[in-house]
Amino acid sequence: MTRKIIPITVTLTNRKLKYLRITHLMATMIVSEIKILNSFLRHLELSYFETDIFPILTFEGFNSLEYLDLSGISSEITVGVGKVPFLIHLKTLILKETKLYNVLQINASIFSFCPNIMNLDISHNYIRKVKSIGELRNLKLLNLSHNLLDNVPMVVTKLENIAELDLSHNQLTTVGKKTLDWIDTQHKKLGTFKLYLNDNSLICSCETTTLLRWIQLTKVKLDNNGNYSCWVASRNNINYTRNVIADFHHYFVNCDSTIWLKLGISLLVSVLSSLICITVLYNFRWRIIFFFFRNLRRFAEKGLQLTFDYDVYVSYSDDCVCFVKELQEKIENEWGFKICIEDRDFIIGESIATERATSINKCRHIIFIVSPSTVENEWNRFEIERAKYEKFSQNLQKIVVITKDIALDNIPVEFSIIWKDVLLIQWPVEKDEVQMAWQKLRLWFF
Repeated sequence: MTRKIIPITVTLTNRKLKYLRITHLMATMIVSEIKILNSFLRHLELSYFETDIFPILTFEGFNSLEYLDLSGISSEITVGVGKVPFLIHLKTLILKETKLYNVLQINASIFSFCPNIMNLDISHNYIRKVKSIGELRNLKLLNLSHNLLDNVPMVVTKLENIAELDLSHNQLTTVGKKTLDWIDTQHKKLGTFKLYLNDNSLICSCETTTLLRWIQLTKVKLDNNGNYSCWVASRNNINYTRNVIADFHHYFVNCDSTIWLKLGISLLVSVLSSLICITVLYNFRWRIIFFFFRNLRRFAEKGLQLTFDYDVYVSYSDDCVCFVKELQEKIENEWGFKICIEDRDFIIGESIATERATSINKCRHIIFIVSPSTVENEWNRFEIERAKYEKFSQNLQKIVVITKDIALDNIPVEFSIIWKDVLLIQWPVEKDEVQMAWQKLRLWFF
């Protein structure tokens, strides 16, 4: 039969009690609360408990507690869950081996119960990163030793009154320049600063020379007189910072060449980037020019109050219908411009002559597709005459003649008057040449 355990409250009322230490306790805990009434207790240590529960601490009336040690007890069942009351007079808090690495990740206000502490010891906690420890404006000593830090937490540099920082027995390979500058600032402001870096994984290399020079010149008080073991990358062995600093130029003779190498690579990359940009600009110079030309032209047309419903009017005969469809696909779907063609854009029921004349007047450019049947097509001749009129009236900007399966000698003589204004493309048969012809047409127009 299991004995029933009834939780009890222990009340401390002795005002003469100033020091209480209960440590290394292993038991089935039946005390659920420790209540302290109007106490002058200044030092309280409840450490290394192996119990099923941890009692709630309660202070009633005034309290003068200045020192609290909760080492060896998981912070998840103490400060992490609010079992410690607000302690306005607390100056020193010890939380060694309390699994803080878990609580610090999820509870940024874990130390809000002791806003005026001056000494905080959170060593031996397997801490890798510290995101926040709250606003501890009076904190002067912070012990982060025996953890797993690989860099100095930036949150430390936000503590205004820190004068002693213990980072020994971590995994630091170096200390960054910003942190070193902050330490020098604190030393200048407070008149003193102590830094502990012993037993870290420091590296002596070209990348960490800033720390080595700082150790040599700083007035900050360092443990071991600033003589730490470090891995010398250039020698592939372990030495002491004092020896490395004493023979600094010998150890880091190649650092300057590395800087010049990096500078040379940077310049080479810059030159190559410039050449690539120039090459791209040269290869696409016409497209770029015509892009700006097209926008400037539209701006000018807007200023002159010129309006066009279409970009291009296409004149063709029945034997070029297939080519017109291909032309329409290119100009409208690929190039994004609008063309006017008889089979699609003419209004049914209107006069053919009127429709042709009106449509040409609404277009910025005109393309004549000249084939053998064009010579016999009266409407093509009419469109040529109309194009002459629009060109002389300065409404039509460009006239392009594309010849297909017809010799230049057989082109309609009506073109002779405006031949100097005509842009001629003899449409090729070879695939590569066809691609060049399309490119030429696009550059001419757009």
